[in-house]
Amino acid sequence: MIIYDHIVPMPVIVTGVVAALAVSTAAYWFFVKRDWHLAPLLLLRMLFLLLLGWCLLLPGSRSVETLQMKSRFIVLLDKSQSMNMIPVADATNRWQKAMTVLEMPWVADMANKCDLDLYAFANELGPKITLDEMLKLEAEGEYTLLREALKKTDGRYSGLDVSGCLLLSDGLDTREAFKEWALEQRAFPIYSLALEKGLTWEDEPDLRIEAVSTPRRVTVGWQSELKVVVSGQGTRGKPFPVKLYRDEQLHQQLESQIPEGGGSREVSFKLDHPEVGINTYRILLPELPGEKPVDDNESSVVVQVQDAKNRLMYVEGAPRWESKYLSRVLRESKQVNPAIFLQGPQGRFVTFGVAKDEKPDMSEAQLALYKIVVLGNLSGEELGDDRARALVKFVESGGSLVLLGGSKGWSDEGFGQTPLRELLPARRFSGRIREGQYPVTLTDQGRSHAAFSGDAEFWRKVPAVLSLFHGVTPTASARVLVEAQTDTGRQPMILSQNFGQGKVVAIFSDSLWKWQLSADALTTRPYPRFWHQLLSWLSPKADEISGRQWDLFLDREECFLGEEIEITARWIGDGEPPESSAVKAEITAPDKRRQPYALQRQAGQAVEGRTVAAYSVMFKGEDPGMYSVVALSDDGGKRVESDAVYFSVKPYSPESRPRPPDVETLKAIALNSGGRFFDDPDQLNRALINLQPRQIEQEVSEHKTYWQRWSILAMLLILIALEWIVRKLRNLT
Repeated sequence: MIIYDHIVPMPVIVTGVVAALAVSTAAYWFFVKRDWHLAPLLLLRMLFLLLLGWCLLLPGSRSVETLQMKSRFIVLLDKSQSMNMIPVADATNRWQKAMTVLEMPWVADMANKCDLDLYAFANELGPKITLDEMLKLEAEGEYTLLREALKKTDGRYSGLDVSGCLLLSDGLDTREAFKEWALEQRAFPIYSLALEKGLTWEDEPDLRIEAVSTPRRVTVGWQSELKVVVSGQGTRGKPFPVKLYRDEQLHQQLESQIPEGGGSREVSFKLDHPEVGINTYRILLPELPGEKPVDDNESSVVVQVQDAKNRLMYVEGAPRWESKYLSRVLRESKQVNPAIFLQGPQGRFVTFGVAKDEKPDMSEAQLALYKIVVLGNLSGEELGDDRARALVKFVESGGSLVLLGGSKGWSDEGFGQTPLRELLPARRFSGRIREGQYPVTLTDQGRSHAAFSGDAEFWRKVPAVLSLFHGVTPTASARVLVEAQTDTGRQPMILSQNFGQGKVVAIFSDSLWKWQLSADALTTRPYPRFWHQLLSWLSPKADEISGRQWDLFLDREECFLGEEIEITARWIGDGEPPESSAVKAEITAPDKRRQPYALQRQAGQAVEGRTVAAYSVMFKGEDPGMYSVVALSDDGGKRVESDAVYFSVKPYSPESRPRPPDVETLKAIALNSGGRFFDDPDQLNRALINLQPRQIEQEVSEHKTYWQRWSILAMLLILIALEWIVRKLRNLT
């Protein structure tokens, strides 16, 4: 079937061709001798014009072919040293069982049904390899970054069709001792397998501290939590003491117990911080009879107790997805010290960063301790007029308020029915929420706002949201920063305005957390990036402290011998950092030796709406123990430095310490990805053989043009050439 792709309207083309034919006919009739032998000459001219007119219509043809495309199936093989572990001699270890699984019939069957992509990982995810290459590998990796490998796999296959992933690992992650990460959602189902079954580690007595987690910087007067993951075997089920020392004085002691077959337990200590200063906490486990080695029976952390600085109060109703992800961002923030109140059963609050019995009264005295308040999904009745009036005064006096809202907060009985209505950046909103897929874009005001500063290209593509409160009408002084596209046009979603000496931000969606799960969130991190930059804008300008205009960060506070830590310093003073001398990191080792390291300039970072200079260096500790580091430079003979930060280097690699596989983590990964956990390789083999990948059909359209063919062009040239030859033969000019 012929189709025509002309842009010029057909009547215009037809009119032009008819006019040309008419002119040619008239010319022959009036100016050429009327001789019927010249009729072929006129016929050649008319055929040329008709063929040229047909070419002006741009004729062609299209054909659509449906192709059957293969889905993908991924295999991730853990090649760390822990895969060689075994509790008893002459038994099949984890690596050998993994190799057996790779030689089962499911591999050939899956290769016929899917594109089979194989990767090995340890401290990093390797390139794609063949099955023969995988079978020749050795388990020799010094570390296992299982969570990181899964993240990178998600990133590599973002937007592609993946039928599933087989994870051959013992579930041990040398960096992530706490198990919450295993509950993360995945883009495709993951199948995991017990690589060690029916074996016991009871005969090898061992106790060890896997990880310690606690806020390293807290505000004076706060209460924080110190969590310790204790693992081991050979305790015969008997309880043992876990001792906590503060500055070498016994501070608390709790009892724990490991199951008879070995495993892990989490122990939590509540810490009070009544005074400003630096406290060193040491956790100590007892030595079991016959236990070797014992250097993993203790661990230390340093906690810096600071004056109140940029304190933030977050008050939320019943826990929801938004509170889950926002709480995580706030707890990881380097800019604010959060106090989080989540409403639990019977109206009781679950707290973080404050004493357990403290409540979000929001009295003037309590609000005076904070710089920013975030209100979650509370009704007007739950908030109360007294607290609402106190918040209005708090903002008038220079505080910042974020109205996160939700189905209660933006309802007809929500914030608008309290004294908060006078500071709302919207004078009307329906309170009705609609669900759907709403593309999101920044407004002109949003593109120039500090909350979206830094990389302009990054914010050109903002992830969509799944819900929106419609009918929002901004106030005259409000700034609409973000809009959502709906079937009725653009709707305001994030608004801000100044009120008194303070700032107010309102968010009219309860699915902003979906930014955390967007397709490229693993690399771009839009959700934490938005909150960090928004909080930076809401925070009062950093106080200039004489001699301390550097801010220092570590990518982690704990590592093992041989691992690197990234040290990053950023300039928080006015203007540019001193250029008269190099920027250095001065590191004090456990033996009190001080050694300077040059920091290299990096891309700027956004702080308080401006881009500041940033410097970094990678450091690898040579000795175990506690290290401290400061960033410093020289400004005309004056030493300019940061506060000290601390990190510890453990004296061993957990890959070399006997321990059972983490089956619970493998089960959680499979369950939360929509996959399955298998106890037996044969069961896995049958399931994968029976797995039917999705059939992917892709339409391929092919377009052919007729008017560009050499035969058509040749015919045009032949017609005009024949006319010219005939004219010459007839002696016509």
